[in-house]
Amino acid sequence: MKKILSIVIAFFALSTIIAQKLEKKWEATGLEAPESVVAYKDFYLVSNVAGQPAEKNGLGYISKLSKKGEITIKKWAIGFNAPKGLGIYGENLYVADIDLVVLVDLNTGKIKKRFKAEGATFLNDIEITSDGTVFITDTFGGNAIYRIKDGEISLWLKNDLLNYPNGLKVKGDELFVSSWGVVTNQETFETEVPGVLLSVNLKDKSIKTLTEPFGNLDGLGVLGEGFLVSDWISGEIMTVDKNNKTQVILNLKPGSADLGLFENQEILLVPQMLEGKLTAYSVN
Repeated sequence: MKKILSIVIAFFALSTIIAQKLEKKWEATGLEAPESVVAYKDFYLVSNVAGQPAEKNGLGYISKLSKKGEITIKKWAIGFNAPKGLGIYGENLYVADIDLVVLVDLNTGKIKKRFKAEGATFLNDIEITSDGTVFITDTFGGNAIYRIKDGEISLWLKNDLLNYPNGLKVKGDELFVSSWGVVTNQETFETEVPGVLLSVNLKDKSIKTLTEPFGNLDGLGVLGEGFLVSDWISGEIMTVDKNNKTQVILNLKPGSADLGLFENQEILLVPQMLEGKLTAYSVN
C-alpha cells in the first residue's frame, strides 16, 4: 500500500511540474474565430475564420500582431472565405481556405495566386518542408492530404486510415498527423471514438497509428522528442512523449485550434476560436 501511495504522489508531483512549465504572457482579444498563427520577422499573422468554417462568404481575413500581442493591422490581408492553416516559405504565406490554398505576398499582404484543390471540402492545416513542398489536410469528408509541388496542387493521399486528418508536422521522413476522429454527428462534429496521432511515411505513404484515441485533435507542434497537441472540443493542450504517451498540461475552454511554438520553442501561442482571442504562454 505504501509503495502504491508513493507512486501516486510521484505522479501528481510530476504533473504539477509539467503544468508549471507554461506561464501566461499575454492575450490578444477582438479577433474573429482565430484558427492558426505563424511568426515572420518581428510579427505574428493570425487567420480569422470570421464566419462559418465551411461557408464561402468572403468574410475571412488575416491579422497582423506585434510580438507583444498588440493587433497592429486587424485586416492585414483580405479576400478569404474561412482561412485556417497558415504556412510560410520564403516570402510567401500559404493559407488553407475551404477548397483553395491561397498564396499571399508577405511584404504586401496581397494575394498572388489561388490553388484549387479539386474534391476538397475542408482544407485545414498546412505544413511546408525545407524544399518548399506544401502539404494540406482535408479534414471533414475528405480524409485526404493534398500537396503543392513545383507550382502544382494535387491529391497526395486519400485513405480512411487518416481518421479525419487535421494538424501536420514533418520530422525526418515522416509526416505526423493529429486526427479528429470519425465524425458521428455532422452538426456538432462529435465522435464516438476520438482521434489519434498518426505518421505517414513520405516515401511509400504507409500509415501508422502511434497512440490510443485521446482527443478531437487540432494543432500539432514538435516539442523536444515529442509533440504538443490541442483538443478542439475539450480545449485541452496535451503532450505526446517519445513513447507516445499522452498527458494534459493545460485546460482551456473549447475551441483551442492550430497552436504554434515559436522563439526556439520558448513561446506557445494558442488561437482560441470560440473566445475570439490568441493567448501566449512562455514554455520554461
